[in-house]
Parts: sequence; structure tokens; C-alpha cells
Amino acid sequence: MRIECLARRAELQELPDQAVRAVRALRRWVAARGTGRCTMDSLRAQLGCLRAAVHLQLLLEEVGAAWPEPFSVSPPCCPRLSHDETTLAGMLSLAAAADRPGFDRLLSDLLAEDVRERLYHSARVLSGVLPA
Repeated sequence: MRIECLARRAELQELPDQAVRAVRALRRWVAARGTGRCTMDSLRAQLGCLRAAVHLQLLLEEVGAAWPEPFSVSPPCCPRLSHDETTLAGMLSLAAAADRPGFDRLLSDLLAEDVRERLYHSARVLSGVLPA
């Protein structure tokens, strides 16, 4: 991998609509969690759908438990994505496309196969209920 690829941070506006909604919801979830507010209310307000909020909450909890280091999130107003947000957006896009091999390639250096399996299924369910 070239160093330029590692140094470049993706822009939020470059993502598919579903991934933009998920990243914005993630940022609100982190902010709510940090201030002791209800995370589910924040997710539902951002996504406009309780079912999507529940599934995103589950995925975020699974990611938090599985990630080898603390998950990095950019501030809500930041147009650039953290590397972890970029990875989450990729996970959702690949799951929405039912691209399991691509999902595994994305995470194979980071997570064990059994963890990738759980995250893939959670991301797949979420991609089916996230508003476009």
C-alpha cells in the first residue's frame, strides 16, 4: 500500500448516502454517550427510523468490543473521516452489496474470522433497514 493512501483522509461527502447517514449517526452517538444523554434518541433523530437506530447501536457495540484499539471518530462538524469511520463506511457498503469476500479483505488484518462473521451479519442487517 502506498503511503499517500494511508495519509489521505476521505471526505464525508464522498461516501454513499447510507454510509453518510451512518457516520453522522455514529458521531452523534459518541457525543450523546460522552455527555450521558440517551444514545438511542440521538441515533433515531439522525436516522429517522427506530429499527435502524437499534441495529446501528448493536453494530457499534459489537465494533467497540471487537476493535483492537479505541475506535477513532471525527468531531460532528468535521468533513474528513477518521480511518476507523472510513473502515465502518466500507463495512456498510460491502455488506449492502452482499460482498462477503470484500468485507473479509477489508478487515482480515484487523479482526479474526469469527469476529468478522458477526460484524458482517450485523452490517448486512443494518444496511437493509438504513434509510437511503
